[in-house]
Amino acid sequence: MLSPFIELEEESDESYRCYVLQNAVQIFKHSIQEEDLNDVRIYVSTNTQLDLIANKIEDYVKWFSTCEIVFREYYENELHQKVHKGWFNEIEVYRLDITFNSIADYGATISCGDNILQDHIMIVDFNREQIQAIHLNG
Repeated sequence: MLSPFIELEEESDESYRCYVLQNAVQIFKHSIQEEDLNDVRIYVSTNTQLDLIANKIEDYVKWFSTCEIVFREYYENELHQKVHKGWFNEIEVYRLDITFNSIADYGATISCGDNILQDHIMIVDFNREQIQAIHLNG
């Protein structure tokens, strides 16, 4: 799924190499097609070899399509908003940034929107598979 990665040299620097995917990917239940793959960026520390963590990156990207319980519980507890049964399926993803400092030190930030807080963009920060915060913009 993630191979090959395409490096965005203009986004890479001495600390991180920036990659985009070549194939469509599903984040939450939102499918990001080839024309929007620049909105999915993977930053890998220059101290980490891409080929050594490629499988871990693939597993992490796949995890975002199965993280409904983690997201639902955090959303309802922190934002005090109850969600309906199909809520996770309706989330629209605008951007995903994943950062890998090493195979054990990684996280992501997802900008998305839902039908409950329609006038806000949610910025969700993950540390590995745990949500650290949801910021509302709007």
